[in-house]
Amino acid sequence: MIGTGIGPEGLKRLKNLKAFWGPRMEAVDNDADLAKVCFDRAKSAAKRAQRSGNPRAMHELAELLATWAHDQEVAEAKRHAA
Repeated sequence: MIGTGIGPEGLKRLKNLKAFWGPRMEAVDNDADLAKVCFDRAKSAAKRAQRSGNPRAMHELAELLATWAHDQEVAEAKRHAA
């Protein structure tokens, strides 16, 4: 595809990933289960990235999750302080 920088094989892989994860995300009926599916998806992507040459992928995912958790904890503390 012109302009995306992704070749035909990459586009096929993205299509397959969408076909795999899309129904799983749509099938959940609550936010907690959606979070579980999304975590599994992110973990799977990190493992693929590691196999493809990014040895820090899982660590980067962990950092993102830790930052998000910290932000939520700070927001909660502020709500309780008000």
